Amino acid sequence: MLRLSLVLLCGLFLPTACFAQVDTSSAGAVRVPSLCDLKHNPASYNGQWITVRGRVSMEFEDFSLYDPDCNGPDLPGVWLTFGGDQNEFAVYCCPSGTRKKGVDMEVEGHRVSLVRDGALREFQRVLQVGRLRRPDGSRCEGIECNLYRPVNATITGMFLAGQDSAENPGYGHLGCCHLLVITQVSDVSAERTQVPAGGEFKCSRETWNVSPADVVGLENLLACSGSLDEDCDHDRRIAVTRIATHWNDKVDVDSGHHQRHVDLVGDSTDRWISADLLTTYSTAAKKASAKLWVTRQVCVPVSNRTPNVLSNPVSCQEYTVSWRDDEHSAQRVDELRDKNQFDQANAKIAEASKEILGEGDQSWRLGDPKSAARHALQEQTGKWGVVPEAKLHLENCDDASLPEQRDHLVGCNWYSDDGTQVFWVALQKPKSKKADSAVGRALPWIITSVNATVCH
Repeated sequence: MLRLSLVLLCGLFLPTACFAQVDTSSAGAVRVPSLCDLKHNPASYNGQWITVRGRVSMEFEDFSLYDPDCNGPDLPGVWLTFGGDQNEFAVYCCPSGTRKKGVDMEVEGHRVSLVRDGALREFQRVLQVGRLRRPDGSRCEGIECNLYRPVNATITGMFLAGQDSAENPGYGHLGCCHLLVITQVSDVSAERTQVPAGGEFKCSRETWNVSPADVVGLENLLACSGSLDEDCDHDRRIAVTRIATHWNDKVDVDSGHHQRHVDLVGDSTDRWISADLLTTYSTAAKKASAKLWVTRQVCVPVSNRTPNVLSNPVSCQEYTVSWRDDEHSAQRVDELRDKNQFDQANAKIAEASKEILGEGDQSWRLGDPKSAARHALQEQTGKWGVVPEAKLHLENCDDASLPEQRDHLVGCNWYSDDGTQVFWVALQKPKSKKADSAVGRALPWIITSVNATVCH
């Protein structure tokens, strides 16, 4: 995991002066290895400022720099993190948490600032922007939803070699890697994927119960249940080709994405989704009975709401107001949660949330959670200048609290038809002894956070 400490910025309004003080701009101070040389000889660059170019991978539990020609399984990767006060992008175990604003990162005695310029903004945009919902309205998460891949960049930063001793197991997710702390990004390039941006779709489904006579080309899906070896990947590609032939579909098998799941008895589900997210084959295999079912889903754009052309640049903006905006309260809540004192933590969250939408008539807080959350959404998006789509779909509005907890904890989610807007509102209030009692109805809902992601 990252081992970080924080130091005060030498001047909020003099970032270039601060940057110069780390000696990255002096002649001969910055070494320029290839990524292969860096991975094969990490000790020779340890604790030094370097500039290196490579392809950037960012997904769940991964934010790293790699070269397809130098990516051997025995070579630790190069984990990336930002200098300055930039929070982490990737979700992984175990980051150091939210960074304090106005404070530069210090790692292993090296202070690393961050040059915030157009190249950095473009780098962050192409790494993060993706379709928010699939064409069928389901959640779109994972690498298949990215609008830009691959992403290449030249990165200057502080390099620290990891995994060289028991005392230095490594950095990043579970100590997997060496570390490159980014101080500047340049020469960003990215390819637009086939994932549609915007657009409304109509989807249809049909199922093929595969008979013994038709199983040719598919039988190895059964033998490969739970296997991740290369031979099975080859067999899966053959199976997808056979499935596409059954429906006379013209698909690019190699550009699609696979998702696999195997249960305890060896039964498996194998889903292939095309690069444009419009064609999906979901295969269910029963290992004991050697039976296969394939469900095909095809989505087509609605004529009056087609996706944007692939050449149009896409950006997404995130908005949030949260109890975590109170830095002192956030620290105290984290301390209470670390001690498993969840009721006390929720009480602190309620206290820190009092100012969220606290002005004007508050009678809306006495309604049901769905209506209270929707009112909060309308009020807060107005403050942001965000206009939600006229037709938003409510995905859920569920109480996630445990029976023994003192508070109701409710989260409500909405999304737009075209997959460019998602909204989330979190609420809580104390539980009454009787769920539908007059006392319970008289307790107001507290809005603990409102979040929005809007893509253009």
